[in-house]
Amino acid sequence: MLAAACGCGLGISGLLTYTAGIFGHDLASSIRLSRTGLGGALFVSTLALALALPLAGWLIDRFGPRWPAVGGSFALAAGFVALGTLVHSATSFMVVMGAIGFCAATSAPVAYTRAVNGVFARSRGLALGLTQLGIGVSAILVPPALSGIIAADGWQTGYFALAGLAILGTIPAFLLPIRKGEGRAARRGEARAAVESRSFAVLLAGFGLMALSFAGMLTHFVPMLREAGMDSRSAGSLAAAIGISVVVSRLVAGWLADRLEASRIAAVSCLLCAIGCGALAWGGTSMAPVAAVGFGTAMGAEADLIGYMTARVFGMAAYGRLYALQYASFMVMAGLSPLWIGFVADATEGYTVALLISVIGLLCAGLIFLRMAPPQALR
Repeated sequence: MLAAACGCGLGISGLLTYTAGIFGHDLASSIRLSRTGLGGALFVSTLALALALPLAGWLIDRFGPRWPAVGGSFALAAGFVALGTLVHSATSFMVVMGAIGFCAATSAPVAYTRAVNGVFARSRGLALGLTQLGIGVSAILVPPALSGIIAADGWQTGYFALAGLAILGTIPAFLLPIRKGEGRAARRGEARAAVESRSFAVLLAGFGLMALSFAGMLTHFVPMLREAGMDSRSAGSLAAAIGISVVVSRLVAGWLADRLEASRIAAVSCLLCAIGCGALAWGGTSMAPVAAVGFGTAMGAEADLIGYMTARVFGMAAYGRLYALQYASFMVMAGLSPLWIGFVADATEGYTVALLISVIGLLCAGLIFLRMAPPQALR
């Protein structure tokens, strides 16, 4: 579990999602990357990741989690090096981001949650929360350190630092077991039946709308604060509060999922995030800590519950592919989120309208979760 937690934190979910916005201000000056362009580049990356995840899930089910995770870490490091050396325009930035999403897909949490889900049953929720704790720790430690590196040595050096962290991710990947899934025919049959079920569609709708409504705020949080007059170091430090919330919410949501209905936990996390968006819209930068807590709570709970509910409802026979599809949908919606938020912010010359739209979307997602049956009844 410790190896899986470290691997999650040093993979694409820990090192790309929470740091993309930190480069926004400098990329706007250097390569004229607009807010819409930043959101578009992240969407290209997440779309490429979503396309690659079903293949990644098959590889993990077929060959075990170790070697796919190792390969993904090396690919992620190479991608960060490319961002620091090959990017000279907004177009080249988008191309490299897309390549990272596709080639580094196996560094996503699929391999690590597969390893942990295969071991734990009774305390699976808490185990998954501890596993994905690495992403929260990464979100706490990396943004402030990266902001300092960029301020001192430039944004290219920041990407080289991320490449070094990605290389370190190969160490926990090597520690994962080489455990193959159940028979290929069984996985194929169970995967098809699950994908065609109403339960699968309901999970996709709830988590997808939730991600679409708030995930882009993670990317735009630092630029939003910078536009309001906050300096780079202060904004980066506030961004670390998101990581703290992710850590706490993953532990709490995982522990509660072993005792309460997971759908109710998801609904509450939607409400807390909606409160954070509303507070930032009406209260400005003085309410930024409240928003950071709301964003982190929603991200932590959602990432935890996707894996938990997938394993609880559909079992482990085809977990790699089923979780990959759920996670791919989540990533597509999370990728669209910064795109529409950036577009609305550019059109309205501010983030207030986008924040209010997020409030509405989160409340609707919460209603979907409240109407769900308990995980054990969704079969």
